Amino acid sequence: MDPVFTLQWPEFILANRLQKKLTKKNGYSVLIPLSRQEKGIDLAVLKKEKVRKTHVVTLQIKASRTYRPDPPKRKETKRFSYHTWFNRFNVPKEVDFFLLVGIYAPDSGRTKRVTKRWYRDCTLLFNNGEMRAFIKNCLTVKGKPDKMFGFGFDNPSQVFQVRGDKHRESRDFSDHLLDKRIGEIKKLLSS
Repeated sequence: MDPVFTLQWPEFILANRLQKKLTKKNGYSVLIPLSRQEKGIDLAVLKKEKVRKTHVVTLQIKASRTYRPDPPKRKETKRFSYHTWFNRFNVPKEVDFFLLVGIYAPDSGRTKRVTKRWYRDCTLLFNNGEMRAFIKNCLTVKGKPDKMFGFGFDNPSQVFQVRGDKHRESRDFSDHLLDKRIGEIKKLLSS
Protein backbone atom coordinates (compact mmCIF):
# COMPACT_ATOMS: atom_id res chain seq x y z
CA MET A 1 0.00 0.00 0.00
CA ASP A 2 1.33 3.45 -0.89
CA PRO A 3 1.66 5.93 1.96
CA VAL A 4 -0.87 8.74 1.95
CA PHE A 5 0.01 12.26 2.99
CA THR A 6 -2.78 14.40 4.42
CA LEU A 7 -2.82 17.96 5.64
CA GLN A 8 -5.27 19.46 8.10
CA TRP A 9 -7.50 22.16 6.57
CA PRO A 10 -6.23 25.02 8.81
CA GLU A 11 -2.63 24.12 7.94
CA PHE A 12 -3.50 24.11 4.24
CA ILE A 13 -5.21 27.51 4.46
CA LEU A 14 -2.31 29.10 6.32
CA ALA A 15 0.39 27.52 4.15
CA ASN A 16 -1.42 28.97 1.14
CA ARG A 17 -1.71 32.41 2.75
CA LEU A 18 1.95 32.42 3.76
CA GLN A 19 2.95 31.49 0.20
CA LYS A 20 1.06 34.53 -1.09
CA LYS A 21 2.66 36.86 1.49
CA LEU A 22 6.17 35.36 1.37
CA THR A 23 6.71 34.82 -2.33
CA LYS A 24 9.17 32.57 -4.12
CA LYS A 25 10.46 35.49 -6.19
CA ASN A 26 11.62 37.09 -2.92
CA GLY A 27 13.45 33.90 -1.89
CA TYR A 28 10.84 32.39 0.46
CA SER A 29 9.53 28.83 0.54
CA VAL A 30 6.80 27.38 2.76
CA LEU A 31 7.60 23.84 3.89
CA ILE A 32 5.35 21.17 5.37
CA PRO A 33 6.96 18.41 7.45
CA LEU A 34 6.08 14.99 6.06
CA SER A 35 6.53 13.37 9.43
CA ARG A 36 3.58 13.99 11.77
CA GLN A 37 6.00 13.14 14.58
CA GLU A 38 7.94 16.40 14.17
CA LYS A 39 7.47 17.81 17.67
CA GLY A 40 5.31 20.90 17.57
CA ILE A 41 6.16 21.97 14.03
CA ASP A 42 3.31 22.21 11.52
CA LEU A 43 4.93 24.51 8.95
CA ALA A 44 8.31 26.07 8.27
CA VAL A 45 9.28 29.07 6.19
CA LEU A 46 12.67 29.09 4.50
CA LYS A 47 14.47 32.18 3.18
CA LYS A 48 17.33 31.72 0.73
CA GLU A 49 19.99 34.40 0.57
CA LYS A 50 22.13 35.09 -2.49
CA VAL A 51 25.34 34.03 -0.71
CA ARG A 52 24.24 30.39 -0.22
CA LYS A 53 22.80 31.10 3.21
CA THR A 54 19.46 29.78 4.36
CA HIS A 55 17.31 30.87 7.30
CA VAL A 56 14.32 28.91 8.63
CA VAL A 57 11.50 29.71 11.05
CA THR A 58 9.09 27.15 12.44
CA LEU A 59 5.37 27.57 13.03
CA GLN A 60 2.76 25.70 15.05
CA ILE A 61 -0.92 26.04 14.22
CA LYS A 62 -3.68 25.86 16.78
CA ALA A 63 -7.16 25.81 15.29
CA SER A 64 -10.59 26.45 16.72
CA ARG A 65 -14.06 26.18 15.38
CA THR A 66 -15.81 29.48 15.64
CA TYR A 67 -19.04 29.64 17.58
CA ARG A 68 -22.01 31.98 17.34
CA PRO A 69 -23.12 32.69 20.92
CA ASP A 70 -26.75 32.94 21.94
CA PRO A 71 -28.11 36.49 22.07
CA PRO A 72 -27.72 38.11 25.50
CA LYS A 73 -30.72 38.30 27.81
CA ARG A 74 -29.95 41.88 28.85
CA LYS A 75 -29.57 44.73 26.36
CA GLU A 76 -26.47 46.11 28.09
CA THR A 77 -24.61 42.80 27.73
CA LYS A 78 -22.17 42.92 24.81
CA ARG A 79 -21.43 39.71 22.95
CA PHE A 80 -19.30 39.33 19.88
CA SER A 81 -20.76 37.69 16.79
CA TYR A 82 -18.05 35.01 16.76
CA HIS A 83 -16.10 33.25 19.52
CA THR A 84 -13.09 30.94 19.33
CA TRP A 85 -12.10 28.44 22.04
CA PHE A 86 -8.60 27.02 22.36
CA ASN A 87 -7.30 24.49 24.85
CA ARG A 88 -4.41 25.65 26.99
CA PHE A 89 -1.19 24.02 25.78
CA ASN A 90 2.48 23.74 26.65
CA VAL A 91 4.60 26.05 24.52
CA PRO A 92 7.42 24.04 22.91
CA LYS A 93 10.74 25.87 22.72
CA GLU A 94 11.39 24.46 19.21
CA VAL A 95 8.71 26.67 17.65
CA ASP A 96 9.39 30.26 16.58
CA PHE A 97 5.79 31.35 15.90
CA PHE A 98 2.26 30.25 16.75
CA LEU A 99 -0.76 30.82 14.53
CA LEU A 100 -4.12 30.75 16.31
CA VAL A 101 -6.80 30.34 13.67
CA GLY A 102 -10.57 30.42 13.93
CA ILE A 103 -12.47 29.38 10.80
CA TYR A 104 -15.99 30.74 10.46
CA ALA A 105 -18.92 31.03 8.11
CA PRO A 106 -19.88 34.69 7.63
CA ASP A 107 -23.53 33.76 7.06
CA SER A 108 -24.35 30.51 8.85
CA GLY A 109 -28.00 30.75 7.79
CA ARG A 110 -27.18 30.55 4.09
CA THR A 111 -29.04 27.74 2.35
CA LYS A 112 -27.52 28.04 -1.13
CA ARG A 113 -24.49 25.96 -2.04
CA VAL A 114 -21.16 27.42 -0.93
CA THR A 115 -17.58 26.87 -2.05
CA LYS A 116 -14.43 26.61 0.07
CA ARG A 117 -13.74 30.31 -0.64
CA TRP A 118 -16.91 31.26 1.21
CA TYR A 119 -15.42 30.28 4.59
CA ARG A 120 -13.22 32.85 6.30
CA ASP A 121 -10.66 32.76 9.05
CA CYS A 122 -9.40 35.02 11.77
CA THR A 123 -5.71 34.28 12.45
CA LEU A 124 -3.44 35.66 15.17
CA LEU A 125 0.37 35.40 15.16
CA PHE A 126 2.45 35.18 18.36
CA ASN A 127 6.18 34.67 18.66
CA ASN A 128 7.42 32.10 21.19
CA GLY A 129 8.01 34.62 24.00
CA GLU A 130 4.62 36.26 23.49
CA MET A 131 2.87 32.88 23.49
CA ARG A 132 4.66 31.82 26.70
CA ALA A 133 3.62 35.07 28.43
CA PHE A 134 0.05 34.77 27.13
CA ILE A 135 -0.35 31.17 28.36
CA LYS A 136 1.24 32.04 31.71
CA ASN A 137 -1.30 34.86 32.17
CA CYS A 138 -4.23 32.77 30.96
CA LEU A 139 -6.06 32.68 34.31
CA THR A 140 -9.54 32.30 35.73
CA VAL A 141 -11.12 35.12 37.77
CA LYS A 142 -9.85 33.33 40.91
CA GLY A 143 -6.28 33.44 39.56
CA LYS A 144 -5.91 29.76 38.71
CA PRO A 145 -4.66 28.55 35.31
CA ASP A 146 -7.60 28.51 32.90
CA LYS A 147 -7.84 25.30 30.89
CA MET A 148 -9.09 27.23 27.87
CA PHE A 149 -8.77 30.64 26.28
CA GLY A 150 -10.70 32.35 23.54
CA PHE A 151 -11.18 35.39 21.38
CA GLY A 152 -14.28 37.19 20.15
CA PHE A 153 -14.87 39.35 17.11
CA ASP A 154 -17.62 40.89 15.04
CA ASN A 155 -15.36 41.21 12.01
CA PRO A 156 -11.88 39.73 11.60
CA SER A 157 -10.12 43.11 11.78
CA GLN A 158 -10.81 43.60 15.51
CA VAL A 159 -10.20 40.69 17.89
CA PHE A 160 -10.60 40.66 21.68
CA GLN A 161 -9.79 38.11 24.38
CA VAL A 162 -13.02 36.71 25.86
CA ARG A 163 -11.71 33.85 27.99
CA GLY A 164 -8.51 33.31 29.95
CA ASP A 165 -8.29 36.91 31.15
CA LYS A 166 -8.39 37.12 34.95
CA HIS A 167 -9.66 40.72 34.91
CA ARG A 168 -12.18 40.20 32.07
CA GLU A 169 -10.94 43.33 30.31
CA SER A 170 -11.63 42.11 26.75
CA ARG A 171 -8.03 42.89 25.81
CA ASP A 172 -7.59 43.95 22.20
CA PHE A 173 -5.40 41.56 20.17
CA SER A 174 -6.06 43.17 16.79
CA ASP A 175 -2.36 44.04 16.52
CA HIS A 176 -1.59 40.28 16.51
CA LEU A 177 -3.54 39.59 13.30
CA LEU A 178 -1.42 37.66 10.81
CA ASP A 179 -1.73 40.26 8.04
CA LYS A 180 -0.45 42.96 10.41
CA ARG A 181 2.46 40.84 11.73
CA ILE A 182 3.83 39.10 8.66
CA GLY A 183 6.81 41.44 9.01
CA GLU A 184 7.78 39.62 12.24
CA ILE A 185 8.41 36.45 10.26
CA LYS A 186 10.39 38.37 7.61
CA LYS A 187 12.45 40.07 10.32
CA LEU A 188 13.42 36.80 11.99
CA LEU A 189 14.30 35.28 8.62
CA SER A 190 16.59 38.24 7.87
CA SER A 191 18.55 38.05 11.11
